Amino acid sequence: MINLSWELLFPVGAALLGVAIIFGLMRYHRRDRRNDAVTEAATREEYQHPDRYDQAEDEFRDKARPT
Repeated sequence: MINLSWELLFPVGAALLGVAIIFGLMRYHRRDRRNDAVTEAATREEYQHPDRYDQAEDEFRDKARPT
């Protein structure tokens, strides 16, 4: 029996890594950039006022456009 376990793992791992990178790039380029301002405002609000953010979270969610 031929032991090819390590020889098969390297190309398979490289292919999986390539697919993951391509998938990530596709998701990044297809995202809705109109939501960036809303996301930034929600993040800023969460860090500045964490106790008040829980109440205002629904408001930010309503402003975000569905992706």
